[in-house]
Amino acid sequence: QNSDCGTAMIYAAGSGKDRVVELLLQRGAKIILPGQVTHCCIALMSAASSGHERVVDLLLQRGAEINLQNSNGDTALMVAAGNGHERVVELLLQCGAEMKLQNSNGVTALMAAADNGHERMVELLLQHGAEINVLDSDGNTTLMAAALFNHPAVVLRLLRAGADAAL
Repeated sequence: QNSDCGTAMIYAAGSGKDRVVELLLQRGAKIILPGQVTHCCIALMSAASSGHERVVDLLLQRGAEINLQNSNGDTALMVAAGNGHERVVELLLQCGAEMKLQNSNGVTALMAAADNGHERMVELLLQHGAEINVLDSDGNTTLMAAALFNHPAVVLRLLRAGADAAL
């Protein structure tokens, strides 16, 4: 592990090097470093954040904790949704990722997708039962975030799905 918390596993996962990840796992590399849950120390989160579906799948098959939250409370689902990686999000949901989890700011995967204007991601999460009117720690809703960051298509989608404009 280097001074930035990086390891060969984390770098390979974040770069989508599925064969390297597999070789490292065969040689005993850890999916997560014991006692460390910063963003950069979670191989699954690194792969999900970068949209590397094959690596995410491999890590899940090898026992990666799907709902593990980092020191900010983020999960692999939140970072994949926030970055618009639909196939990774679909895989995580199929494998049991929890949509109700909130990070330390109260942000959910749906909020992360809306914040960044990922309309198709918002639709996907809503189809899987994401709660639309959840409040973050500042009292903001997903609809507020989409409006604040000027994502009219996401605002329209949320309104059509029943977002409460009066909150």
